[in-house]
Amino acid sequence: MPSAEELSRLVASAVAPVAADADRLARFPRAALTSLSRKGVLALTSSRRLGGGGHGLAEAARVVELVARACASTATVLRSHFASVAVLEAHGDQAVRAELAAGRHLSTLALFDAGPGSRLLAPGGVACAHDGVVDLHGGKAGVVAAGEADSYVWSSRPAGGRGAATLWFVPGHAPGLFVPALPGGGLGLRACAATTVRADPVQLPENTVLGGDGAGADVVLDLALPWFLGLGAAVAQGIAESAIERTAAHAAAGACAPGEPRAELARMRLRAAAVRVLTGDAFATYSWDPAHALPKLFHLWLASAEAVVAVTEQSLRLCAGAAFPGDAALERCFRDARAHCSLEPTVDTVVDLAARAGGEIAAGPAFGELPLAR
Repeated sequence: MPSAEELSRLVASAVAPVAADADRLARFPRAALTSLSRKGVLALTSSRRLGGGGHGLAEAARVVELVARACASTATVLRSHFASVAVLEAHGDQAVRAELAAGRHLSTLALFDAGPGSRLLAPGGVACAHDGVVDLHGGKAGVVAAGEADSYVWSSRPAGGRGAATLWFVPGHAPGLFVPALPGGGLGLRACAATTVRADPVQLPENTVLGGDGAGADVVLDLALPWFLGLGAAVAQGIAESAIERTAAHAAAGACAPGEPRAELARMRLRAAAVRVLTGDAFATYSWDPAHALPKLFHLWLASAEAVVAVTEQSLRLCAGAAFPGDAALERCFRDARAHCSLEPTVDTVVDLAARAGGEIAAGPAFGELPLAR
């Protein structure tokens, strides 16, 4: 893993210079990801035995947060990739794992059904098995890096009828996989290529199952969801820290609205610091007792979502006219924060998952009052 200083230089040289154009043009950050891959970032959490970094959730989160400070879209792609790698490292084919460890393979999650009533742990998509082949039917919403990733970790109903879900390794070039033309707009996270992907049908060998037929819900709860929640909090933290840094610069230059910018900045920093405390607690629990970490990760994600929305909103109020259009990056933080909370899993989805998984959300802020949460 690159040192913190090396990673900062890498982000400054490879991610930050193209971030504005990626957002303005809604252009997938392929060049930035290629540069990160060459320095071992995509292979950060892959098996050390196969040549990867062998690092865990906490290290991946530090990378994602730092990238999110420069480009939240690129960080969102890394978030989905690392969560997918967690599944593939445990249940994937050796050849795929070797490609991941070499940094030559970008993967992503396709777990949320398209349409109303999407359920992560009991998907509606169908898997029909015949003669050693499986036909996948259905659509997945909010798939990051859609049409850009080399593979998808895809969920469906079990082919054999037992259990709640099954996960599959779906190559990005699989026949029958349809990715609509991206609209080239949207509120925020405009460059992460998030859209609906459809299988109509996708034919796969039966041995591309991940974790066994009917075991998908357990794999999601044990691996995909903890990483997705933890890294989602890292994306939010990066956006919030970027907004705070830019607001502080405006305050130092005397460009903030009349009032007490130092007091408001202190409140913003306290919100971000509170999330960082929750992050440390949740990640420590996941490292030594992963079976009992999920409730803390639910709480962490919800707290980070509330914090990033509040911090970016306050940053615009403090900077008044300076953010429009004098600081496009600060305005982007505001948009990206709301888009981040609107992508699956949304606040409502996370609360529902916590209830289904038996998790208890600790007493805290009124998460349901988040903008765009409903």
